Amino acid sequence: MRCPVTNARAEVPAASSGWVASRMSTSLDLGGGRKLRTIEHLMASLAASGIDNAAVTVEGTEIPILDGSAARWCALIDAAGRVTQARPRLALRIRAPFQVDGLHGFLRAEPCAGFSVDVSTDRLPGFGVLRWAGPIDAASFRTAIAPSRSFGNASLIWRTLLKTRLARTLLPCATRERLWARSFESQTVCGGDGPGPTLPRPEYQRPIAPETQARMHPRDREPLLRGARPGRVAILLGGRVLGGARFPDEPVRHKILDLVGDLALAGRPILGRIVANCPTHALTFAFLTELMRHPECWEVVSLADLPPPTVP
Repeated sequence: MRCPVTNARAEVPAASSGWVASRMSTSLDLGGGRKLRTIEHLMASLAASGIDNAAVTVEGTEIPILDGSAARWCALIDAAGRVTQARPRLALRIRAPFQVDGLHGFLRAEPCAGFSVDVSTDRLPGFGVLRWAGPIDAASFRTAIAPSRSFGNASLIWRTLLKTRLARTLLPCATRERLWARSFESQTVCGGDGPGPTLPRPEYQRPIAPETQARMHPRDREPLLRGARPGRVAILLGGRVLGGARFPDEPVRHKILDLVGDLALAGRPILGRIVANCPTHALTFAFLTELMRHPECWEVVSLADLPPPTVP
């Protein structure tokens, strides 16, 4: 995708080569130690809308989080409209299964005529296994994925507060220990008759190169996202979304939103089925980086040369 992001000092292509590790978001390196954060929701909206040539002008170093979802970005794109260009669109077609593992999860690409996902997460406190699968196009993205919000775990906030000097001053040791233990009770993964997680395929696993691993973790102590606050993110506590969820499985749908945005840094649409459990921004970066090192697993094709999709 050619979506250069510009500000008063730099023009940076939206590509995995410019990816830089960032706290809870996807960022691009602006040079001089600066980064542009939180690009994933906008990138997902552009990619799902079939837009792969756009210029985005940004003031500051963080894309607005809005309400934590991609719904408004999709509405703005629809209002602005699209311009069809003369050059054919190129896509990255997966020819052979390719998988990377790490950070308590995995991410795999498999051959498929279109673009679809099968994503699960089983590490959210109290939620058990959440899983969503289906094709991703402009319509399905807008109705099923875009409205899902970024989420945060209230138990982690609670534990952070318990470690502060003020908590140690005001609360007796026994009280702090009891509250600390209670904060982990909601971490128990629920069982039941729900879906099972997606499963890795060890025979398709490829190693993550040491130089890629070295780029996967932030080296600076940057703050949390400035726009992230109640009302703009979904707060999770004890298997519930405070204030109500937009979907029963909203957290995994947002995982897919982020995944679609991160995969857009491949530079062109992907024709393949993406299977993942607990994907992260860093793991998706590693997946794209290592995939590019194995051209036997993919090929670049013109979308104009492909047969029309089969209607079921």
